[in-house]
Amino acid sequence: MEHTKFKPAFVSALAEKFNVVLASASPRRRELLSRLDIDFQVYPSEFAEDLDKTQFAAASDYVVETAVHKARDVYKRIKGGSAKPLFVIGSDTVVVNSNGTILEKPTSDADAAATLKGLSGRTNTVYTGVCLIVDVPGGLEPQLIKTVESTEVVFDELDDAVVDAYVSTGEPHGKAGSYAYQSLAGFFVHEIRGDYYNVVGFPCARFFRMLRDLHQQGII
Repeated sequence: MEHTKFKPAFVSALAEKFNVVLASASPRRRELLSRLDIDFQVYPSEFAEDLDKTQFAAASDYVVETAVHKARDVYKRIKGGSAKPLFVIGSDTVVVNSNGTILEKPTSDADAAATLKGLSGRTNTVYTGVCLIVDVPGGLEPQLIKTVESTEVVFDELDDAVVDAYVSTGEPHGKAGSYAYQSLAGFFVHEIRGDYYNVVGFPCARFFRMLRDLHQQGII
């Protein structure tokens, strides 16, 4: 039996009407977006990711605003150079420990080890903010759509030897919360509650619903 590619009408419309741009250097987000089998370009954001966390009431607000800044940075740099209307996807992921502290990428092996020891035997929450900036036909200003997804991750107890062995692999570097559940950290994550791909770095189901809603609104 011959199979066809998975391409609902709103995914086909996105590919036909827009120049789709991923404003991220993350190989994980690139791989997940590529599963929709659409052409897209990658323009990593140059936003410094230096927002003052104390100015936000919740980690979810912080991560969404960072995603907005990433998408805006790329949109401003490339607008005017595209033959098609732009559809820019910005995203940011943070991990929040059981004390409510936002954990981003570790600055050193020691930082990664300390973070992991703090997560041991506890539940942390992964937040991913997504921002879409979409050129609207006939519109003077692009439309900005933003959302956030959260997933709880429950760690097993980790002794120092396991933490040191994991840090020595180099895997924690470049990872929010100092771990990659889709790789070696999967051996010591006891449970997740929510979207697996959100923990990886891009909430696929949430993004899919955003596309469907935009299609129903006549935007794509």
